Amino acid sequence: MTTPPRPIHAEQTVFITCKAVGQSFRFVPTERVTQTLLFALAYTSSKYEISVHEVVYMSNHFHVLLTAHTKCLPDFMGQLNSLAARALNAQRGTTGTNFEKGYNSVEPQDADKLLEHAVYTLTNPCASDLVTKARHWKGVTTARMRYGDEVVVSKPKFGLWQVKKPPERRKKRKRPDARTRSKRDRSTIPKMATLRLVRPPVRPELSDDALRDLVLEQVAARENELELERQQAGKKVLKMRNVRTQHWATIPGAEELFGVRPTVSAKVPAKRVAAIEAKKVFEAEYALARRRWLAGERDVEFPAGTWLMWRRHKARCAGAPSP
Repeated sequence: MTTPPRPIHAEQTVFITCKAVGQSFRFVPTERVTQTLLFALAYTSSKYEISVHEVVYMSNHFHVLLTAHTKCLPDFMGQLNSLAARALNAQRGTTGTNFEKGYNSVEPQDADKLLEHAVYTLTNPCASDLVTKARHWKGVTTARMRYGDEVVVSKPKFGLWQVKKPPERRKKRKRPDARTRSKRDRSTIPKMATLRLVRPPVRPELSDDALRDLVLEQVAARENELELERQQAGKKVLKMRNVRTQHWATIPGAEELFGVRPTVSAKVPAKRVAAIEAKKVFEAEYALARRRWLAGERDVEFPAGTWLMWRRHKARCAGAPSP
């Protein structure tokens, strides 16, 4: 096993970071790329029981803060990235992956840390010295949305879903054989998808508007901090018109390969320690159950939150319904 197992459960709120392959600018926010990524997110989050709290697609990675209401997070991420990759390849006439294998998932343990992830997500374009205000980012972002807002996205009519006109002299068939139809004709993906911004599960004493105002106030404060840092360093932002001219295959430079990849976060140290200890218990119980499974005990019960063994091999899992 190359990485430790991670518990997957219902009503799981996570902060996800996913990178483009080789840190290349696969998601450079041109109009077509933005529409493609937004549609993929809207469709996939609607298909699965996912509430999106914040999201931003940068040129070479994306962040999304969400709550998975069922045990579906790996399936959701797999289909989201698969659909986006196929659509981007169809646009560019390329093949292969667009995403690095795997993604980093962090579970915030308290309200303050969750809101910090929300602010970090929205201000990522500012922290990267691309724009001065989060709302100026023209890629996929929820910076201009309020909780409860919905964005209806049309399925792109280019790339993967482009309808090809038949040759003029082609004979028309009254009853075409289903085997000769284009895959696009058999697509079950709807023509429209809706992305709804849902408030995160914190600060229940605040209304949706009050909570959104709180987040945007912190975003504005962070924007001002970053602008002051740029002024002191004599730096300027790149601006959107220059961001959009970058080629999608560009690789910005070497990346850190062996940095820390946390799986939990908290403002209160005691909560973070407790979450880490719980994770260690889960990993130990999982390792023991896995050894017994490999030894032939197919009735062994894995700890609550086990996903791969439950999903792929129909192993017993504490607290889980039948696969």
